Amino acid sequence: ASSRALRKMRRMTSILFVVVAIVATTCVSASPGLALWPEPQNVNVGLTTVGISPKTFDVTPYPSPSTVLTEAIAQYVNHLMFLFQEQTAPTPSAPAITSLAMSIKNTDDTNLQFGADESYSITVPSGGPATLTANTVWGAIRGLETFSQLVYWNYTIGAYQIFNTPINITDAPRFPWRGLMMDTARHYFPVDFILHTIDAMSYSKYNVLHWHAVDAQSFPVMSKSYPQLAQKAALGQGTAVYSPSDMQKVVAYARTKGIRVVIEFDIPGHAYSWGMAFPNITANCEYYAANINNIPLDPTTPFTYEVLTNFLTEMAGYFPDNYMHTGGDELLLDCWNRVTSITNWMKQNNIPNLVALEQYFEDNLDKILSTNKKTKMVWEEVFKNGVKIPPNTIVEVWSNASLAQLIVDAGLPTIIAHPWYLDKQIPDPPSTHYEWVDTWKDFYAFEPTTAISNNFNLYLGGEAAMWAEQVDQVNFDSRVWPRACAPAERLWSAQGVTDVNYATTRLVAHRCRMAQRGVGAGPIATDYCPLPQKS
Repeated sequence: ASSRALRKMRRMTSILFVVVAIVATTCVSASPGLALWPEPQNVNVGLTTVGISPKTFDVTPYPSPSTVLTEAIAQYVNHLMFLFQEQTAPTPSAPAITSLAMSIKNTDDTNLQFGADESYSITVPSGGPATLTANTVWGAIRGLETFSQLVYWNYTIGAYQIFNTPINITDAPRFPWRGLMMDTARHYFPVDFILHTIDAMSYSKYNVLHWHAVDAQSFPVMSKSYPQLAQKAALGQGTAVYSPSDMQKVVAYARTKGIRVVIEFDIPGHAYSWGMAFPNITANCEYYAANINNIPLDPTTPFTYEVLTNFLTEMAGYFPDNYMHTGGDELLLDCWNRVTSITNWMKQNNIPNLVALEQYFEDNLDKILSTNKKTKMVWEEVFKNGVKIPPNTIVEVWSNASLAQLIVDAGLPTIIAHPWYLDKQIPDPPSTHYEWVDTWKDFYAFEPTTAISNNFNLYLGGEAAMWAEQVDQVNFDSRVWPRACAPAERLWSAQGVTDVNYATTRLVAHRCRMAQRGVGAGPIATDYCPLPQKS
């Protein structure tokens, strides 16, 4: 009896400890000053609240900052960190954070590519100067975002505060590829809105804008080599276009946020818009013509490769990223099979089947990209069809988790998009929600490494995808944000950060922070979110 009583007492002690720990954790996480998103890898906090005032606070980088970092510091201090006018003068004797001393080992910002070091650490004492250290400019930018999230506008007293000091944070992303796909083929998005979206991405530490530029529906990319492509196939009777300077502007702006731009030209399928300018570049299969998404390029004519060579070479000059996405999805091979000129060419050139014809096309595409020092990125169908793919090609999965394992087992790098399709009303069937925005919980619930058991080094990360059949600049923000914050955290934070209740508390605050910064992010729960007055 005494041993049972002892075991019972131990269980009660353990339960009491867990309850105390949960209460303590809940109190800390509920503090508005610690609503960090995504959750850093390591955070240690205290109990002291300190002030911080835009009138006295400054940032001192060492060594002299790069152009990108200078712009980032100015943006955070002047436009993001202090959005409301102080109503209470800071008390000189009260503890306050007076400055942020930044130390960056490598200030080179000239070449942002995959694998850039985004690690950083932050120390915030209970008064005096805070510090931020990073190995690169890109890590410093991520650290600036985190520090800005520590600064809380206390509207009840009209002053800025930082809670739970002293604070020590060490952080780095779990995955190196954390993307948002934006589709400008189904609807045109003005350049300024794309820049606005890049801003919004940076608030959740996304680092790749996957720009799905053209598709069957339109060709908004203006080429100096072939201006007729946009003139004939862009929306607005050829007026809704992105000029070369527009594209370069997007790339340059994204770099100031530590975001790479990976352009996608979806070929050989989804090529109807190419044929609006050049009818002989596409396969004329009348049997499938009722759906323009079925129309592919004609892979048998030299003119196809002449246009692709000149066009992609030009585009490679506008998009400096090492990767170029060439689509390859939903290719209807039977369309080629129903065009007599194509089947005759196959016989004359000893191409035994349609997959071999696809291989012929992809081999030619590889040569064009290699000449331009680009590494190819494709959707999963290229792999599933049995095409032999160069070893560094990234295969993007959009259908199911198990395919990712097959890809890495074949020695190919992969990223996933299938769990994070933002256009889906029911992203995780049959699970559904009374309130649509609660689908963020489905996105949050997916563990990125689901169905992956080995070859983790080839598993690079993932992307949230917003296909644009039913979005344009009017409703894009409210459809994407804050739901896209969920995959952003799952791709950045530690694998064990999965508690949806803890996430809800932080996401309510982060959503408000985004709204205060001008992003049309809708609420996920009842809250009060004061917005700054427009000047």
